[in-house]
Amino acid sequence: MLRIIASFFLLACISPLASSADRTCITDWSVAAPIVHKEKLTTVEALSRIASDRLSGSVIVRTALCEEQGEFSYRIIMRDAQGRLSTHIVDARTPFSR
Repeated sequence: MLRIIASFFLLACISPLASSADRTCITDWSVAAPIVHKEKLTTVEALSRIASDRLSGSVIVRTALCEEQGEFSYRIIMRDAQGRLSTHIVDARTPFSR
């Protein structure tokens, strides 16, 4: 039960158009996809493969495209092999490059 509540809490953290200071995040991919294409950002499919490789088989549960002062990032919620959820913010052009 606690896992379900935690899942809903983390998913609520990424609202359809969440704003933090000057950051705008979009979860509606009919809006985000053209931006990804226009800005030549890493696609969600590629992001999923990269994240799985870098984070030991974790899978993306939810993704939002965020923009702050002209810089794009992805805010992602990941589920690891044990079912634990974690939130990551990665550069949308070169995710997990650090």
